[in-house]
Amino acid sequence: MRQIFTFDEVDSTNAVAKRYALEGRGECAVAAARQTAGRGRLARSWESPRGEGLWFSLLLRPENVPAAQAGGAVFVAALSMAEALSPFGPARIKWPNDLVMGGKKLCGMLAEAGFAQGMCDWIVLGIGVNLLQTAFPEALPHATSLLLQTGARLAPQELLPRFLSRFEPWYERWQREGLAPILEGIRPLSATLGQRVKIQGREGEALDFREDGALLWRVEGKTEAVLAGDVSVRGLYGYV
Repeated sequence: MRQIFTFDEVDSTNAVAKRYALEGRGECAVAAARQTAGRGRLARSWESPRGEGLWFSLLLRPENVPAAQAGGAVFVAALSMAEALSPFGPARIKWPNDLVMGGKKLCGMLAEAGFAQGMCDWIVLGIGVNLLQTAFPEALPHATSLLLQTGARLAPQELLPRFLSRFEPWYERWQREGLAPILEGIRPLSATLGQRVKIQGREGEALDFREDGALLWRVEGKTEAVLAGDVSVRGLYGYV
């Protein structure tokens, strides 16, 4: 198992892991009981109250992964976290990088990367999982926790090793075989495929994943591909 650095409080575990990457450290995990400046996708903030969730980042140094394929790490982590949570409740994967229960967001992920000569030098993957919250601010109507959804009281320090035990084999397989086996694992857990979705004001149906992880959807009578990171995908009647 990779080395784990734990902190009581940091601004952002991604910031710490990125600093480690630039210092030349090897693969590791950085976890904190509280983040004061947690971040999500599209420059959104991420609420990280002390002890109520698992807030951590992975520093990865994948071998022989081209820069264009760095985003695959998010899919590896999403599948691994869904599997880690499965004994406690049915976590579904909302493309590209959220886990949901009961139609609400349970887990979010944020990836950053550095490249050298067209290859991945490092990837920092930040992950936040809501576990023990009993309520959320009105400004977060789509957020939920494992406790609210299932009644399970899963401690952050218990979930992290569960996640890592599932992440390691999928991560190794991704480096050997590419994204195809990861997407095959995600398809039956997807909260997006087969659903009516809205992307940049247009409505259509989510069909499948392309081999690079792009979302294929049927819109205005034709099939188009949407790249992860470009847009926010929402269902027509809620978050999913």
